[in-house]
Amino acid sequence: MWESGGYTGEGSEALLGELRGQPAIVAGNGKGVFEEVKAAESAMGRPIIFAANDIGVYLSHVDHMVSLHTPKLDHWVGLRRDATSKGYGNKDFRVHDGGLHGEREWHQWTNLTPMMALSGLFAAQIAWLMGCNPIVLCGCPTDTTSCFWQPDATINGGYPKVQSQFKAEVDRNPEFKAALRSMSGWSREFLGHA
Repeated sequence: MWESGGYTGEGSEALLGELRGQPAIVAGNGKGVFEEVKAAESAMGRPIIFAANDIGVYLSHVDHMVSLHTPKLDHWVGLRRDATSKGYGNKDFRVHDGGLHGEREWHQWTNLTPMMALSGLFAAQIAWLMGCNPIVLCGCPTDTTSCFWQPDATINGGYPKVQSQFKAEVDRNPEFKAALRSMSGWSREFLGHA
């Protein structure tokens, strides 16, 4: 069991602090993510890219693919690394999950306490634990904004709970909050603009 940055967990201990002081982008799947990533990269130079969920298949460059949906992550990683997927960019990236669906041959952040409920916020935790600062959320509005592949916003009754969990977490861990900024949605209102 390790303890770092206000968290405890098991697995991936060798990665703790590895990216100390490097800027990061966490790319979620909210509408506008491609434009937000481009704008953040323009302002930040060459940040480390943490792609949450299916957006990791489509970005031109990712350094880390992250998800709490491990069975789907198996598929997304396979798509990105498939030899016929040349148009999607680099294939040399690390993969991370929360260790919730059995062992995998990648980095697992098992028993991360507390663990955020959305993969994008979980990716931000990993970036933080690896030492990144600042961390800019792109396509992570943490509200009912539609996904990049949906035509309209969807109503999800879980967002007030997720927002409440996130508020409580960053109140508990103000250094983590100080490292975070967001490009859109509720998270931008709460954290401030990048």
